[in-house]
Amino acid sequence: MLPSCYDKNGNIIDFYTIFNISNTAEPGEIKSAFRTLIKRYHPDTATIKADNITEKLDLIIRGYRILIDDDLRIEYDRLLFSNRKIDSRGYAIISKKRVKYSATLSEMLKARLMPRGMKRKDIIFNFGQDIEILVTPLEARKGAVAYIELPARMTCPLCRGSHSKVQAKCYVCNGVGRIHTSSQLEVHIPPHVDDSTYIDVDMMKIRPDKLTSFNLKNLRIKITIL
Repeated sequence: MLPSCYDKNGNIIDFYTIFNISNTAEPGEIKSAFRTLIKRYHPDTATIKADNITEKLDLIIRGYRILIDDDLRIEYDRLLFSNRKIDSRGYAIISKKRVKYSATLSEMLKARLMPRGMKRKDIIFNFGQDIEILVTPLEARKGAVAYIELPARMTCPLCRGSHSKVQAKCYVCNGVGRIHTSSQLEVHIPPHVDDSTYIDVDMMKIRPDKLTSFNLKNLRIKITIL
């Protein structure tokens, strides 16, 4: 399952350009580029000044997770170089602009955490769902696929958690052993849905990859027909 590889406008991010490597780069080149970028933008080792360092670090880590994993990289390359609107099974891929987050879940994505004092039952009580997906009548009739960005946490990709109990702290995770990030969840919308359709997902059964888990235990998705 791919970490989020889209920008705020729904366009796929070219991590090869960000890492300044070719799309045929070997793992050693990817790791070297990752370490260079981390040192460049991490607050403790930054060689340049930037207002959005946190966003840049998150982008670098997401890119590393994709490029260093053979299976994720294959799927990413397919998306990057094909730019398709139909997936391999024939389902329409719903635009990111038609995925609407509850206000609280949007805050979670920005902070990669649950806002202090906010519980999931409060989200459902106030909004009725975590996410709303807008589908066309054709998509409602034939089925579709949506890719949803969700907050997640992962083992630090640099120290793999090995520095969490020692004095020499990793400059990526600051010795915590894990970092906050985001990952994509593929949601299959079955044929013949209507405005009364809700999709409940048990997030405890899903892991984006071996190092990562989602922050949410459950997810409620409302389907709305345009």
